[in-house]
Amino acid sequence: MYKKWTPRSLTSRLAFLFTIAMVFFLLIMNLFVYWATMQLVYRHQHQLLQSKADVITNEISEDLSTHSKLNQVHLRQMLSKFVNEYQAVSLFTGDGTEIITIRGPRWRPESISDIAKVFEPESYFIIQMRAFREDRTFSVPGFAKPLRLEMLEDAKPLNHFIRTLLLILGTASVGAIMISGVGGYVLSRLGLRPLNRLMTEIYEMKAASLSPRLSLQSTAQEITALTDAFNGLLDRIEAALAKQKQFVSDASHELRTPLTIIDGYLRLLDRWGKDEVEIREEAIQAMKQECGRLFHLVDDLLLLAKLEEGTASAEILEVQDLEPLLEEVQQAWSSAFPAHLKLVCEWEDSLVIAMDREKFRRLLDIFLDNARKYTDEGEVRLKAYKQENQVHIIVEDTGIGIDEKEIPFLFERFYRVDKSRNRQKGGSGLGLAIAKTIIEMHRGEVTVCRTDQGGTAIHIVLPSYG
Repeated sequence: MYKKWTPRSLTSRLAFLFTIAMVFFLLIMNLFVYWATMQLVYRHQHQLLQSKADVITNEISEDLSTHSKLNQVHLRQMLSKFVNEYQAVSLFTGDGTEIITIRGPRWRPESISDIAKVFEPESYFIIQMRAFREDRTFSVPGFAKPLRLEMLEDAKPLNHFIRTLLLILGTASVGAIMISGVGGYVLSRLGLRPLNRLMTEIYEMKAASLSPRLSLQSTAQEITALTDAFNGLLDRIEAALAKQKQFVSDASHELRTPLTIIDGYLRLLDRWGKDEVEIREEAIQAMKQECGRLFHLVDDLLLLAKLEEGTASAEILEVQDLEPLLEEVQQAWSSAFPAHLKLVCEWEDSLVIAMDREKFRRLLDIFLDNARKYTDEGEVRLKAYKQENQVHIIVEDTGIGIDEKEIPFLFERFYRVDKSRNRQKGGSGLGLAIAKTIIEMHRGEVTVCRTDQGGTAIHIVLPSYG
């Protein structure tokens, strides 16, 4: 089966494209030169024929002013000196009777057989002509009617010149195309040397070590931009791998801790728990608690992986009022707060956003749960309002607060401000990472700051659809 050929290497492609561009350029240029040359040559030749006709009519007028009648011999001698080998001249009376005709030895009568091939000076689009013609009507003394002079010229010599020019242009174009093809290939190779060096450096890189960066070996803007882009890609890949390694390390540590506790209690049961009821009950309750932590941690890991892979963001967000969800959250969390800690909820009407209701509920639960855990007394305030084209949600507490140095790392996976306190509270270190991913899925932003009372304020900004 026929398969379309295309150059594979970039060097060959550039040379091929350069050659094709040169072919089109030379084709257009040669057509223009060919057409312009015909214009100039034909018009110039016709002007020469007009000038010769002027001279002949003047000669005839002067001769007849001296002699009262036409002398055929004298007229033939006079006309013969003006006619070249490719021309013919005829003189007619006023009623169209031929007086005399002089033809050159190479004049071809068939050259004027096709009237469309006879040059017309009024024409702007000139193709190859076969003959020139010039008619002159002039009055002379002693003749009642004016005489008419007709001059004809065969265009064969000019056409031969034009064909020779076309052959020269074609031959020169073929040579120019061959030179441009070879030259384009050589220049492309020279121009792509920095790119080839970059490719060599990339091939020499090893997957186990991505710390080396490509060196800048060219001042060309494109090569510099490509080098910077690739180095930037390496930076992002290295950062992603580092985060992945840290995630695996942290996840292993988080999973290992409850497993170690469970293993310890199993050993305790194996030694003394068979007969000691109290030890057996203590071990069973502890293992239940640690299994619950394991299930909670695995669920958080699966949800975070789903959110970060983009499967959740592919779901369609539904435009709906936020107020029913806020009322649901207020009702659910009011009873969860102890007597010494107050939950205050306040919001405006008509807070319309595009959201996944289940995930947005999970988001609010995470922030309210953190505020409840780390606030010993005072209040936790949930506030929602609309400003311009945005909906603002603020969760503010009067708790222990967060050091400003820790704020940039809060939303990283498994990050804890105080590991011992966090473990006592039962956190997995994934809640805030999940919350931030849900906010980004809703095309929102989140900021954290320390309040004047020393607590923490979470500020969420979402696009409004009201």
